[in-house]
Amino acid sequence: MQLRAFNQFAASWQILPKLLLVLFAIAGLGDARCQADIEVELFSGQPLGIGRVKVDLPSVADGAPAVDQSFTITDPAGRVLYPAQEKKRARKVLNNLLGLKLPEKLTYYFWFTGDTPLELDIYAPHHVRVTAQPRFDQREYQKTLEDWWKQYIAMYTKVYQEAEYPIGVQTYLTAMWSARLSQPMPKLEGFLIREHEQGGTATGKLIADEAYRASVLRDLMLGAADDPSATQPLPEHAVPVATAAPPALGGEIAIEPIASYVPEECFYIRFGTFTNYLWFRDFIGRWRGDLGNMLIQRSIRRSSTDAISKRLALKESKVAEILGPQVIEDIAIVGLDPYFADGAAVGVLFQAKNSFLLGTSLSQQRSAAAKEVSGATNEQVTIAGQKVSLLSSPDGSLRSYYVTADNYHFVCSSAALVERFLAAAKGERPLAAATDFQVARMRYPASDDNRAFVHVSSAFLTNLTSPAYRIELDRRLRSLQAERATRLAYLAAEQEGLPHETIDDLAAGAFVPRDIGQRADGAQWLTDNQGRTYESVRGYRGNWLPMADNLPTTCTAGERARYEQFAAQVTSEVASLVPLSVAVAGSEPAPGVERIAIDVHLQRYSVSNLASFAKKLGDPSPARLAPIAGDVAAAEVVLTGMMGSNEPLHLFAGLRDGPVPLVVERGSLELATSIMDGIEGYIGSYPKPQFLERMLPVRMSPYDSQGYSRGVGLFDLWFRRTDDFLLISFKQNVLFEVGNQLAMVPAERPAQAWVMLRDLVGTKYEQVVTSYAYARTRDTSASGSRFMNSLLEQLHVAPPAAHELANELVGGEFICPLGGEYQLMATPAGREVWASTAAAPNNLFLLTEIPPGYQFPLLTWFRGMTAELLRDEDTLTLSMLVDISKADFAGEIVPPPPPGN
Repeated sequence: MQLRAFNQFAASWQILPKLLLVLFAIAGLGDARCQADIEVELFSGQPLGIGRVKVDLPSVADGAPAVDQSFTITDPAGRVLYPAQEKKRARKVLNNLLGLKLPEKLTYYFWFTGDTPLELDIYAPHHVRVTAQPRFDQREYQKTLEDWWKQYIAMYTKVYQEAEYPIGVQTYLTAMWSARLSQPMPKLEGFLIREHEQGGTATGKLIADEAYRASVLRDLMLGAADDPSATQPLPEHAVPVATAAPPALGGEIAIEPIASYVPEECFYIRFGTFTNYLWFRDFIGRWRGDLGNMLIQRSIRRSSTDAISKRLALKESKVAEILGPQVIEDIAIVGLDPYFADGAAVGVLFQAKNSFLLGTSLSQQRSAAAKEVSGATNEQVTIAGQKVSLLSSPDGSLRSYYVTADNYHFVCSSAALVERFLAAAKGERPLAAATDFQVARMRYPASDDNRAFVHVSSAFLTNLTSPAYRIELDRRLRSLQAERATRLAYLAAEQEGLPHETIDDLAAGAFVPRDIGQRADGAQWLTDNQGRTYESVRGYRGNWLPMADNLPTTCTAGERARYEQFAAQVTSEVASLVPLSVAVAGSEPAPGVERIAIDVHLQRYSVSNLASFAKKLGDPSPARLAPIAGDVAAAEVVLTGMMGSNEPLHLFAGLRDGPVPLVVERGSLELATSIMDGIEGYIGSYPKPQFLERMLPVRMSPYDSQGYSRGVGLFDLWFRRTDDFLLISFKQNVLFEVGNQLAMVPAERPAQAWVMLRDLVGTKYEQVVTSYAYARTRDTSASGSRFMNSLLEQLHVAPPAAHELANELVGGEFICPLGGEYQLMATPAGREVWASTAAAPNNLFLLTEIPPGYQFPLLTWFRGMTAELLRDEDTLTLSMLVDISKADFAGEIVPPPPPGN
């Protein structure tokens, strides 16, 4: 009795703190269960005041402010500037402890103009209007300023790391305030891969991705202007590029004739036939549209394909699809660089079956294009001693050179590319004679029935990383970003009520550095008589002079330093750039099914940083794990050197078909349970099971008579030994199902890694992938509307003008990947914001449900995939087989951009 009484007494004391917390929480809630409790503090200062609004979100407000576009703070007079929000999650522990939904604290920080009472519209998400009087308190002013800056940096970092929307505008605003407050600009790191230098990875800088472009804007805003005169010689080429060893000729290499007319420093996409070109265009377009939205949270149509086709005066038609195979023997797309948005030197090379008919068709297209574009001219120019047709327009939307050599017809955008084509036609450094191309053709003979063959040569990489190309790219990006910063500075100064008519006005208000428009090549942004802006050296944005036609011969000290920094980063991260080939072929393994074989082949991997990874791979294995029935995905890799042993070790893993409970919570799709309970999977090894046991930081119970063991401690893992196999899973039934199927079988080809993804239609993962695809695609759609709405919040852009301005700032057009249109819509509280018409009514401003009728387009035609990786001598080859349903693959295709865009 005494023990029972003591236990009851102890239990009462254990529950007492919970009861007290409940009482305190209920006492503090009051009417906040139905409406937000709001605390406003405004502090006067110069040149702007700063404010703080704390909101206790009611328990019914399930939205996540960071991603719910109906949360914000504004005012009718436009005095609230540069808002940032902080949501504290400290109450989450209390919520879990009590099993109640208590209010969460949301704090808005913002600047404001004037000293008169400020009328605030708070959307959290319901609308509340409050009026408050600013007061002078220097200490609180400084503290609130520091808190605002902390949250503004957090917003900048979040937008970058989570790809919420294009980072350019937020980069400008953060850099502007960094300079105005004399605070260091925050350094950003990638979400998955640590970035060694600001501006992204070496690869990102090589292709000039969004992170790199934003870093150029940041540097300009922080005052990194160049000397206006470029008087220094160009630096030496400092980026290591591997060249292939001459092939050991065991016979004649099958090389297509068209390669003898391609300059060796061009990227090369060869189709063999016009029919293959049409197929490849549709295939890439489908993959880019259906899969791209899950991987890349952007849906911006920059119309690179359409723009280049228009610039070259090459239009496809139904007639061309019919007559093309009769007129064209071979076709290839070639180019000196992949910077299509910044003026690429690119062209289409035709080998004619009927040279007269092909020439007539191209000439007719050029004549028609000249009539369609205002001011267009078609003239004869001389390049390398040969007459060349040049079709051009004043705005650069037409820039098409047409030249022939033998029965080869070349249409391109660049005079420099024409010159190199004519030289290659005479035997001067053609791609066909390049060593790395010959090595690639030994592996993938031109006689093979490939739908497409892509080759990135050593000469192309050398040219792309040359000082002249990098410095010209640098000048273009700095010119573009300086013009963008000036436009954003105009909006920022206007909303603050400060002078903004000239650069001097903007510099006086610290919105831009005074020398932001200073260019090493003297380029200036001007306005024509139609109100369109253009750059004095390169022309109209989107139609710039090709880089190859405007390469510098001298540079500034800053340009030299930036090139040397780029070269050092490439050397550090990549070690050496290597030639790359891709071969795409097709077959029909079953009626109605097409099998696409894709081979990605890297030469000289040993001189790149891939060598450290490749050395961990064992020798190519003639045996692999037998397929496991019931798996929806599986992977296997052969390693060596594990635990100091040189014996090969097969590590494998699989994902079983089974129910995966999902739930939409606070704007994101999540597992309804823990990973241990929600997913059925396994990992394993063969042979030498003790290797994997030693690698895992888990204590195990002794194996029983059936070979089972269980983890002891934090990890609730099950183990099973069977013969020379070791299996590990969170669920014992998985070990039973999989363990009874384990066996090694001969591999179709020796390799070091294999991956399998089965057709998901009809499996329990069909709905999982569909749900995830919708959530990702909706995020991609919301990326556009969030960017437009950020212009409303941060720069007071008039709502109707935000869509057009957003398109101009990204140099393209935001397209909703769900098929809707971006329109101004009212939030539940009546505020106008941008959203897509395709989002279900409950998903307009925050993901709250997966629409029951949504179908992921990829699953209608994807029928499974296998892949294998082979390290052989000094090459790495990734071979993939993708099965597609021919019937469901047909339909309207989004044209793909050229490579590199």
